[in-house]
Amino acid sequence: MRSYLVLTPPGGPEKDHRSTLFLADGFSWMALLFAWIWLIWHRLWLAGIIALVLQIGSVLLLGISGFFLAGLLLGFAIHVLIALEGRNHYANSLARRGWTLESVISATDLRTAEEIYFSGLPQPETHPLPSSSDWANKAKQPSVSGGQGPALGLFDHGGR
Repeated sequence: MRSYLVLTPPGGPEKDHRSTLFLADGFSWMALLFAWIWLIWHRLWLAGIIALVLQIGSVLLLGISGFFLAGLLLGFAIHVLIALEGRNHYANSLARRGWTLESVISATDLRTAEEIYFSGLPQPETHPLPSSSDWANKAKQPSVSGGQGPALGLFDHGGR
């Protein structure tokens, strides 16, 4: 089972919920392999720049004699940390930008999480269309007699 964070954009979701975001919480393989690129892709600019600087530092440590293991461990630690906490940082970033955390759903996959969330939303009321006989009854106009009807000319003379 995996947890999914359900986030709605600032101003509330659209009528069809196309902008509602389901964010899987947990480990990200893409963040493990491409740490700073993953952060920048998700518009986490400051964290992406810090991760890039730390990775450059770890590469520089690899070249200094006696610090090879330290450089290797630093680079690995950066990737693992971003893979484990990147999605949480992304969700917090969205919350700071006005997104609302609507729900946290445990489900086996994204499709199941969407079904669980949308089945709990209130359904719009549907009114059945009137039958054709009801339309015919409503369409009948009362008969007009005497001076109560509309005038045939340009001016109405009070029924004269």
